[in-house]
Formats: sequence, C-alpha cells, structure tokens
Amino acid sequence: MIDDEDVHARHRNRWEELGVFEEIYRESRQRTVGLAMGLSAPELARTVPACPEWTVHQLIAHLAGAASDFTTGRMEGAPSREWTARHVAEREHLSVVELLEQWNADGDRIDELERIPFQLAVDAITHEADLRAALGRERLPDAVWQPTLTWMSVRRLPEITAKTEFGEFGDGPVTLEVEGYELWRAFFGRRSRRQMESWRWSGPAPIEKIPFFPCRATDLVE
Repeated sequence: MIDDEDVHARHRNRWEELGVFEEIYRESRQRTVGLAMGLSAPELARTVPACPEWTVHQLIAHLAGAASDFTTGRMEGAPSREWTARHVAEREHLSVVELLEQWNADGDRIDELERIPFQLAVDAITHEADLRAALGRERLPDAVWQPTLTWMSVRRLPEITAKTEFGEFGDGPVTLEVEGYELWRAFFGRRSRRQMESWRWSGPAPIEKIPFFPCRATDLVE
C-alpha cells in the first residue's frame, strides 16, 4: 500500500528537481519590486485587507525580512506571527527603497541556490496577491498561481475532488465546485469559514483542512 505522505513527498521533490519553486520566487520578487518602486506615500501607508495588521510598507518589510532570515539561517519560529512581526519591527525605520534594495540583495543570493523551500515561494506569491488587491491592481496572472493550486489540492485535500475552470484535482468522494482562485486564496487563510461553506459541496465540507493558517473571521472579497 502506498502511503499518501510518500506520494506528496515525491510530488514535492519532483517540483524541487525541476526548479519550480525557485522560478516562482524569483519572478514574484521581480514583479513585486517593480510594483513597489512606484508607490506613493499614501499607497505605502494603506492597510492590506488580506493582512489587516499590516500596511503595504510593512508587508514589503516582511518579504525583505523573510529573505534575509533565510540567507542568514535565522529561521527560529518560522512561520509564526512572532517571526513575521520581527521582520516588520526591525525595518520600520527603513524607506521602501531601502527595503527593496535589501530584498534584492538577499534575493540575488537566493537565486544562486540550487534549492529553496516551497514555503518561501508560496509566501512570496501569496503576498504579491495581497499587495495587488490592496492597491486595486490587476489580479495575479493565472499562470503564476494555478500550478501551486494543483500542487496544494493534492497535498491538502486528498478526500476531495475539486472541480475548477482549470479541470479537476483529486479523486476523493466529496465533490467541490469552486473558482480556482478562491480555493487557492483559501489555502492561505484569505477566505472566511462562511465563504468556504458557501461553495458548492456534494457532502460534508472539510473546512478545517483547507487553510494552512486559521481562516479569516470576516469575508475577504477580491
């Protein structure tokens, strides 16, 4: 009998062998840096609805901090709230230009590595999506997040058959019909329990198994 964890590990390792996570991270950093370079002071001070405890400036501080911690091995407590809060607290005094310069310097070091953890890549595109929504910009292109939707669906919902506009994922006994982007955002705690319950389920909905982090208390519409 093949263990599900063995299947998931092989799937993850295959992605690592192909350098998928490295590419996702590098391209997300380039897009986010390009977007952030042109932001005004009011835009930088804007609250990020997906991360309501942060402003746009603070979100960028976290991204720079995560890259710095990864390159220096300062990963104790990751990915806890305390770990991410430290990124922000240590960089409150820096301008956005300084944050981006710091992130680019550490990002270049990361680009030279043969492998990076998948968490770093999905964190980058998740926050890129947060940033775009907060600024009212165009949604993250499907080609960026859709591959990780497939990857996440197999790992997180083995008992579900998820039907999206991109096809079906999984072969579980419970069927879910949902827009792919909604499911992808829910994996990272960007949808409330009420929102997830409103999707079209054929049976009992395993809501608690969807997000990595606790689901939102309030709806988030993007």
